[in-house]
Amino acid sequence: MIPELQKLFDNRPAPQFKTLGDVLSGLLNIVFYLALFLAFFYLIWGAFAYILSQGGKEELAKARARLTWAIIGLIITLLAFFIAKFVSEILPPGKGGLPFQ
Repeated sequence: MIPELQKLFDNRPAPQFKTLGDVLSGLLNIVFYLALFLAFFYLIWGAFAYILSQGGKEELAKARARLTWAIIGLIITLLAFFIAKFVSEILPPGKGGLPFQ
């Protein structure tokens, strides 16, 4: 390995999972990012379906529904993320397994 890269990896601290709250917080971060990725993927899929429907009424309706649900999924996921972030900021640290601590 390149020595400069080895130094970067040697100085990086290992994740500390001392409590169940720490583990759940890490998993919640992964779930949020995965949900955002899936909702964004669904949005792109709906956009391509809308473009490729070529004016067919049934295909247009399916594509619109897919776009609508993708946008709703993005909004719900982002709201959940920001609510969890807000709650973790107003509650004192160490009082539970809130994410982002």
